Amino acid sequence: MKRPIGVMLLAIGAGVAAAYQIYLMLIYMGVFDFTILGQEVGFDEAQWGAALWSLLIAAIWVWVAIGFWNVRAYAVQFGLFISLFTLIWGFFALLFGNTYEAQTIPWLLAGAIYLYLSYPGVQQHFVENERAQLTPEQLAAIDALEQANANAAAQKAPGMGGENKS
Repeated sequence: MKRPIGVMLLAIGAGVAAAYQIYLMLIYMGVFDFTILGQEVGFDEAQWGAALWSLLIAAIWVWVAIGFWNVRAYAVQFGLFISLFTLIWGFFALLFGNTYEAQTIPWLLAGAIYLYLSYPGVQQHFVENERAQLTPEQLAAIDALEQANANAAAQKAPGMGGENKS
């Protein structure tokens, strides 16, 4: 399978986002400390809620990265979802006491992935790869469905003829 360079970069970016979430999980568990403006920051006790949340986000990023690498169509929708979710979650994390330093890397990665996936034509390669994996019977069924939808769209809905009956 030939992967475009953009798809490989998406997979690598999602993998880095997953690795950073695992790093945050280890910080929340008290395994690592980090430094902000010369001050050492760490947790004496494990913050299990935040640690489990970071682990869940990391698992989703790994799943999306595997989907990107295999050029699977599901990865596009989940990539858009998890990147937008990461951006929104990071914003609310800042409102409730997190630091800019902790949110900068996830924001940059999620923002780049979201913008790239939203760019016109990027999703088409994923769709073409999915169609290439279908059997001729499945392709015929999809074509029949598309034709039926086109025929239904061409029909006027009942009561929407535009004539005035007064």
